[in-house]
Amino acid sequence: MCNDDILRVVIEGQRAITCDDEVEALGVTPGLKQSTVSGLLSGHPLKLLSRAPEEELKVLKRLRQWAYSITPTLTLWRDDCLQLEIGRCLLVHGGLERLIEKITVELDRRGFTTHIGVGPSQESAWLFSQTSRSPQTAQPADGAPLEAQLAPIALHRLDEFAKDVAALNKAGVRRFGELLALPQDGLRRRCSQAFCNWIDRLLCRVEVAIEDFHPEPEYGDIAWLGYGSTNNQELIQPMAQLLQDFSQFLRNTQLQTQHIRWDFIAAQGESPQLHVHSSECHNDPNRWLEQSRLKLERLQFDDLIEGISLTACELSLAQLTTQDLFLESKHQEPLSQLIDRLRSRLGFQAVSHVYERAEHLPEYCSFIDANQLSAPATKEKNLRRPFWLLGSPQPISQRGNQLYWLDALEIISGPERLEDCWWSQPTSRDYYIAKTGAGQPVWIFQDRHNRCWFLQGIFE
Repeated sequence: MCNDDILRVVIEGQRAITCDDEVEALGVTPGLKQSTVSGLLSGHPLKLLSRAPEEELKVLKRLRQWAYSITPTLTLWRDDCLQLEIGRCLLVHGGLERLIEKITVELDRRGFTTHIGVGPSQESAWLFSQTSRSPQTAQPADGAPLEAQLAPIALHRLDEFAKDVAALNKAGVRRFGELLALPQDGLRRRCSQAFCNWIDRLLCRVEVAIEDFHPEPEYGDIAWLGYGSTNNQELIQPMAQLLQDFSQFLRNTQLQTQHIRWDFIAAQGESPQLHVHSSECHNDPNRWLEQSRLKLERLQFDDLIEGISLTACELSLAQLTTQDLFLESKHQEPLSQLIDRLRSRLGFQAVSHVYERAEHLPEYCSFIDANQLSAPATKEKNLRRPFWLLGSPQPISQRGNQLYWLDALEIISGPERLEDCWWSQPTSRDYYIAKTGAGQPVWIFQDRHNRCWFLQGIFE
């Protein structure tokens, strides 16, 4: 989408294959020669674009992921169509008319012009999509046989069978009605086997099995604003809609993710990006939107934003979680959600986790890491340990038989012996729980090699 006044026409083989509404209003239609297009649009700023099949394929694959929320039986047809098998899901979507309306609205929101066709076979649906110019004419006529619906369609639509169509035209057969009136034996004598097989599939004379689509563990979608904007608040609504569609895709595929990326498509120049991380895998669109809004508040756009792209490339299988039967915790915010909010507001490295490590010496048995998102489950130990451990043991003064730290210490329990590093620098310690004159419990130990005392930690 562009906000300038330049008219754009896509050209392939010296002929126009598509154009926007403004160009079409000036008399340009698909199929016109390039010279005719230039003549009709003389006096207007014009830009002729070459067709990009690779980009079209990327778009079709992205739409195929979206269409998976409608039906799992879908396929790419030729090089510019997406076909859905909807016969088994009409009841779920409220009937054919409501489903067509939904598809039209969703594709229009994504900036696509749709030509929809409905038929009992892939070939017939494709033909009807080539001849119907609006969703209202896409539905088959009630009670009309398939042959009657195909009769007025010209054979030149079958560009992949140019030789067969040319041979039929010489015999005066130019429309499907005339073709279907021919005896099958006569048709097979005039046309190739591939063409006859195509007609058999068109008329449902043979049954064709369509394999269900299995989406890749990645996701991408785009929403176009229809205008340019630098106002962050105007981007919230399309972002929310993209996340709703994304969440529906995750539920359908039973996937989750910890990371999404926003690309804000600018009219000119580079498109800013926004990365959003979560402390756990989930598919909740509201949580993703809350984190995205917090990060979006700090983002400023120097250029007009015309579209928003949502990408998730790190999808994993969803993990089942137990639910509270009596909903006693429904008003309690999960810890992971609070962590996500703090990280979105303060930065990813601002919130860290404390983890255990399989070491005997206390100063080595825990570590802090902001990158790890969950701590491994550990067996509960019946050992009394302080929550606050010093980074390294601090010396304690001794006067005679009395220990001092701030003031005199009184040992109330112990000892507990810990030994380690016998292979390099042997360590042997006797640990005690003591308390200060003010009643503060502390964790101290005596080094059995040099008989010195040290403070290891402080109890709450």
